[in-house]
Order: sequence, then C-alpha cells, then structure tokens
Amino acid sequence: MAIDSESPPGSWRDEMERMPWKYSQNQKVDWALAELRIRGMWTEATVLANEINVLKAELEALRGNRG
Repeated sequence: MAIDSESPPGSWRDEMERMPWKYSQNQKVDWALAELRIRGMWTEATVLANEINVLKAELEALRGNRG
C-alpha cells in the first residue's frame, strides 16, 4: 500500500470536491455502456442503463427514508 507522506491532510477530499467526475464510479459505468453501443449492442446497453437508473432511484429512496 502506498502512503502519501507529502500531501497535507485532507488533500484527497479536496481533490474529490474539485473533480468528482474524475473519480466517480459513474464514469466507469458510462464508459462501459458506450463500449456496448460502439459494438452495436444498443438494446443491451439500454436495458442495463434503465436497470441502473431504477437501482439508483431505489437506493435514493432507501437512504432518504433512513436519514
């Protein structure tokens, strides 16, 4: 495991706040869906994208009810 002994405390949090899209899981999912579409798998990509949106909505609802 790498240990950053040079950056001040909170550097990673600050970096995430400046560029959340760069470290986001969504970027990987969007890339994967784009790869499917490039290969002509539009129906499959649409099915997966719809399911992901449903799951995100369900998670948001669950988190909203807990909080």
